[in-house]
Amino acid sequence: LREECGVSGWTLLQFLGDAVLVPTGAPHQVQTLTGTISVEQRFLSPESAARLRDHSNHLPSAARQLHGQLDHMIFSAVREAVEVLRGCK
Repeated sequence: LREECGVSGWTLLQFLGDAVLVPTGAPHQVQTLTGTISVEQRFLSPESAARLRDHSNHLPSAARQLHGQLDHMIFSAVREAVEVLRGCK
């Protein structure tokens, strides 16, 4: 990939207590060297949500369901932001 697209990979060792943040949309793979427990939190950024919403208009019913979930997520985020701003008076 480095020669074709200018993309290079990273290798890192994660130890007890370490956390790794992988940016939204970044492809990644994990290889465990020992038995492990993985805790993962998926995050959908506002930019990704808007892009998904824009592209979901010409997709089947599953996309319409996603569209509704995104609408709810955006509404909830705006409501929370307004509540924070009201508290700043």
